[in-house]
Amino acid sequence: MATAGDIEIRPARRSDRARLADFLSRTPAAPGAAVGTMPFLDPSPRNKIVAVRGGEIVGACVFIPGSGRCAALLPPRLIEWNEELAARLFRAAAARVYQRDGARLIQTLTEPHGESVLAGALARAGLEQLALLAYLRRSVLPQERDLPLPPDIEWRHYGYLKRRQFAETIAETYKDSLDCPRLAGLRTVDDAIATHKHTGFFTASAWNLAMKNRLPAGVVLVNNLQGRGEVVYLGTVGSARRQGVGRALMTRAIRDTALMGLPTIGLAVDVANTPALRLYEAAGFREIRRRMAYFIPATGLDTLV
Repeated sequence: MATAGDIEIRPARRSDRARLADFLSRTPAAPGAAVGTMPFLDPSPRNKIVAVRGGEIVGACVFIPGSGRCAALLPPRLIEWNEELAARLFRAAAARVYQRDGARLIQTLTEPHGESVLAGALARAGLEQLALLAYLRRSVLPQERDLPLPPDIEWRHYGYLKRRQFAETIAETYKDSLDCPRLAGLRTVDDAIATHKHTGFFTASAWNLAMKNRLPAGVVLVNNLQGRGEVVYLGTVGSARRQGVGRALMTRAIRDTALMGLPTIGLAVDVANTPALRLYEAAGFREIRRRMAYFIPATGLDTLV
């Protein structure tokens, strides 16, 4: 594949199904693609961008729209690796999911091996590094459903009458947060809540707001994700930090996971957020892998064409 300039980039069509099936069956994953990400073998044309030359598919990229105006891009597959063509596929997929589905948080994950040909293609496509994410796990014992909680904290479950208070509290926790701070302002809090609700199975009783001195102090949201508890969000408001609220939220998350009968609990955290890492390590979490997250910043969304 000498050049990418003579190749048409377009959304996949129904007439592409047979060629897509053949292409996907014989094309390896992109170099630097995160191991264990969603398989790329569905030959249906929906949510796919293809690169076509002379009637032959020579590249393809999947995008996955999600709730809360978020979307994931899977690294392109090419017959032969070409950074320019990979960038064009990334860019076309991002433009499609932005214009058609209204996605604003458009991201992809790679292995954290520093600069690579995949990183170069992402940069050419307008995606920037968001964060190096650490994925942590911890075993949960059935008896941990009775872990003691601080007596000075009152708990409120997520429910219809409380959801606005949850949203307002979550918005407060974003202020001066060290966890992926570049996401600030990209989506609304309601968008973020919608994404959290659709990460695994939502259980209202495992979404808790902590009240201290009759004021909201933080939230912890736990879902059932593939048979484990997953902390889809944990945050404390600025005025409640360094007062033990984070430890109480973490204990609550472990208790709720045990109450759901799940054997493990997991989460992902920006490695630059050292206070959070210390909190999780003190609670018994251990790192199992890392991923580099890339995204399109707010300033780059309107340039997608």
